[in-house]
Order: sequence, then structure tokens, then C-alpha cells
Amino acid sequence: MLDEKDLQAIANLMDEKIRASEARMTEKIEASEARMTERMESRAQESESRMMAMMEAYFEPRFNLLGDQIKLLQEKMLPAEALEDLEDRMDVAEAMLKQHSREIEALKKAQ
Repeated sequence: MLDEKDLQAIANLMDEKIRASEARMTEKIEASEARMTERMESRAQESESRMMAMMEAYFEPRFNLLGDQIKLLQEKMLPAEALEDLEDRMDVAEAMLKQHSREIEALKKAQ
């Protein structure tokens, strides 16, 4: 029959074997996690590269067209000096129009 010392020795051996097994499992899990993380990062980089290429192919021509349209609009726009001159001329024309309107009203009243 087994005495207390034998049972304690068996328990110690079992504990030792369990700790060794747990250590091996921990190593395998950590290695597996490292491989999985590496694969996920690699796939994420590949996906990002494909996405960037797709976005570049899709958006770059549109941005180029938009830039060309902006350039055309800028070429057609009057410079600020020309706008100021036009505003001055419009002010003079408005003043003359008001003066002529008053003169016409005065002539109508004189008739």
C-alpha cells in the first residue's frame, strides 16, 4: 500500500509533468500567436498596397482633370486691377444714369 511519502512523491511528479506540459503549451501558443500576428501584418500591408494602388488609379485622373479645370478658370478670370477699373466705371455709369433720370423727370414736369 502507498504511504503518505509515496503519494506526495506522485503528486510532485504530476505537478512537475503538468508544469512542463504547460510550459510547452505556452511556448507553442506564443509561437503560434507570433506567426499569426506576422501573417496578419503581412496581409494588412498587402491589402493597404492594393488599396493605395486602386485609389491612385481611381482618383489621380480625376484630380488631374479638376486641376486642369481650375487652371482654365483661372486663365479666364479677370485680374483684380481689371475688376477694380470695371467697378469704377460702373460707379460713374450709375451716377450718370441717376442724373439723366432726374433730368428726364424734370423735363416731363416742364411739359
